[in-house]
Amino acid sequence: MRQVLEASQAFGLDRAVVVAGLAPDIARGADLEWAAFVTLLDRISQLLCDDVGALRLLGGELVRAPSNDFLQRIARGVISLPSLYEAGARWVAPLNFPLLPLTLTLLGEHRLHLRGSIPPLYAPCTTFFHLFEGCLVETPSMLGLPDARIVRSAVTPHSIDVEIELPVSRSLFARVKRVVNAALHARELLDMLEEQRKQLADDLDRVRQSTGEVHALFDRIPDLVLIHRAGTILWKNRAVIRALGYEEQDDLIGKQLVDIVAPGSRDLVRERMTGSVDGKEPDLIEVWLLARNGAAVLVEVSPSQVISFGGQPARLVVGRDVTERVRLQQQLLTADRMASIGMLAAGVAHEVNNPLAYVLNNVEMAMRALTPLGESTRASREALGVALEGVDHIRTIVRDLLVLSRVDDHAVGPVDVQSVVESTLALAANKISERAELRCEYHPVPLARGTAARLGQVLLNLVANAIEAMPESSRATNELRVVVQECSGRAVVEVSDNGVGILPEHAARVFDPFFTTKAFGAGTGLGLAISQRLVTEIGGELTFESTPQRGSTFRVALPASD
Repeated sequence: MRQVLEASQAFGLDRAVVVAGLAPDIARGADLEWAAFVTLLDRISQLLCDDVGALRLLGGELVRAPSNDFLQRIARGVISLPSLYEAGARWVAPLNFPLLPLTLTLLGEHRLHLRGSIPPLYAPCTTFFHLFEGCLVETPSMLGLPDARIVRSAVTPHSIDVEIELPVSRSLFARVKRVVNAALHARELLDMLEEQRKQLADDLDRVRQSTGEVHALFDRIPDLVLIHRAGTILWKNRAVIRALGYEEQDDLIGKQLVDIVAPGSRDLVRERMTGSVDGKEPDLIEVWLLARNGAAVLVEVSPSQVISFGGQPARLVVGRDVTERVRLQQQLLTADRMASIGMLAAGVAHEVNNPLAYVLNNVEMAMRALTPLGESTRASREALGVALEGVDHIRTIVRDLLVLSRVDDHAVGPVDVQSVVESTLALAANKISERAELRCEYHPVPLARGTAARLGQVLLNLVANAIEAMPESSRATNELRVVVQECSGRAVVEVSDNGVGILPEHAARVFDPFFTTKAFGAGTGLGLAISQRLVTEIGGELTFESTPQRGSTFRVALPASD
């Protein structure tokens, strides 16, 4: 970078003005990271009013800069002008900018085509390419020749595509002089190029090794580590891949960060990226991410850190997958709540049973007394019939409350899951055939810990819910699917339907006692609450996945029997 400051001073720019307000490293002319170098070039371009012609002339001064002795020494050891350009492209450019690719093509004895680019991860810089054009034009002067001429040039912030015409040397004396100089300096040139080649190779190896060590370190961290720039993902560790269910390491590179964030958390993530969260980021926030299969993953995210990545500012984000922790906390809360509800339910059921028996006996006595009186008591008997239906509904609720509050009095032991599933489906066969087509899939599973009666009750509740979730008018397309399989050493039963599904706003209350979306009298809202209690008591787990208008899958996972 010293060459740029020397060339600027030779061009007439005051060095103190050029570096005013810039970082100390820039002012000293030390070797800089790309981002800092671009800052320096932007300042120079501003001082020259972004004049392309002036920038090219300044680039010409770079050729003659005292610290650019490497290129000047090469010039003493070559004969032809094309050889000098080739040496520059092969040695000088990689030495100064090892990560910026440059391609040189000879189009003839007196014409060259050069193409270069700045990788996407690095800051764009049009000024850099205009200075490069000036270097190309002025290079022949190192051999005592007139300037080259730009025939065609296409410059963008990220790339250059330029064609130049080389001057023709008509002086025999000049050609002889170059031959003599080349002969005298040939050995020096070879030694110098070999030394530079080794230095460049060593520098690149150190960079690769250092980068590889950092990446390997982050890959071993169990937390999720991700680097992004303006929302574009640049790098992530293996924990991100595992948590979101991706297979290839590069599956997420180049994607937008918000694309892997659940819709409900996207506004918060955008605010964090733009720094507009009340001017201060909280210590930790919880963000829902989307796995590859559409499942939600809850991540606890710490404040992002500004880092340098690929020579440009980027943000480092570290998060921790707390989905399982939150699920376990929810299970504990549910278990505690169910215990409290169970105690309350037992008391309520006991208090309701006795007066309910009085009401039932008296309504039945009244109906028996009215029956002999004939048609004149028809309206009264119909009213009493409706009252009996109501009393029967109350009896069902009381019975379910007792089940909810009662600890299972059956001995827990090994259960043949497939046998229980088959008997449950046989029991519900008529209802199933009226509403849907049944598809069963059985895989070998270990004997499960539990009781056949309680497991059957759970499965019957799930099958009944699945049937009721599908419209009666669509039997031909309705499908009830039951799968028995092993997962992580546990016996798992899945009951799926393609019915109406569960709305997101109802998902959190599915296992709440008395919560139901059915019409009044069509259900008590206790079936799933009871099922979850029965499964949890034996160390199992009842979970579900649902998509509105596409159906639901309830999954019973039971531990293997000892």
